[in-house]
Amino acid sequence: MKAVGITDIGRCRKNNEDAYYVAEEGAPMEHLYLVADGMGGCNAGEVASSGAIRAFLRYVEEHREEGMEIPDLIAGGFQAANQDVFRQSNSASEFAEMGTTMVAAVIKEDRVYIAYVGDSRAYLMRQGSLEAVTTDHSYVMELVKMGTITKEEAAKHPKRNIITRAVGIKDTVEIDTVLEDVQAGDMLLLCTDGLSGMLRDEEMEAVLRAELPLEKKAQKLVALANEHGGYDNISLVLIEI
Repeated sequence: MKAVGITDIGRCRKNNEDAYYVAEEGAPMEHLYLVADGMGGCNAGEVASSGAIRAFLRYVEEHREEGMEIPDLIAGGFQAANQDVFRQSNSASEFAEMGTTMVAAVIKEDRVYIAYVGDSRAYLMRQGSLEAVTTDHSYVMELVKMGTITKEEAAKHPKRNIITRAVGIKDTVEIDTVLEDVQAGDMLLLCTDGLSGMLRDEEMEAVLRAELPLEKKAQKLVALANEHGGYDNISLVLIEI
């Protein structure tokens, strides 16, 4: 497997509140990938996203030898991240009500284990076709589930950035999990809404299908998101299997 991570401030924000993690060789948990999109006043968003990832990794390092199953380890990492961000948000007024979305993926043998909170997404690319494997925890997605609006209408809805779950907002957090089979030639894309909110799935698919090195594909995705306005920070992790 090969993986690349990239983050960009975009064209409209004054600071970058995203964070990501790509496990390197010798890391406490191999083939672990994280993407987080923080929110909050001043610099609180970047404190939340980076703090959540640090707390997640700390939990993994402390518990990796206990023989825990991967889903349990990931779930524990999310709860540790939530507790850390929630504690910090109550420690000082400048951090009040901060939180972060987060999506995590672990690839082991022929499976990928995914867990997420908020609207940071995971996509799976197979045989030239890209599909989202996560469902946003957002106001507009709730409307889609109820049949009130379509997915196409949700993409342009004025309230599409309102999320219904986030890490660190409450003392506990509910995560959703996905288990997918993977095979040689697949690609996994984790990203913040700074990418998925700027590009249609078809546009991302076209970039991933191009005959380009993995790093160039990641850079092209960021460049296109900026060309479309770059209204938010843009972060992604792209894994080639």
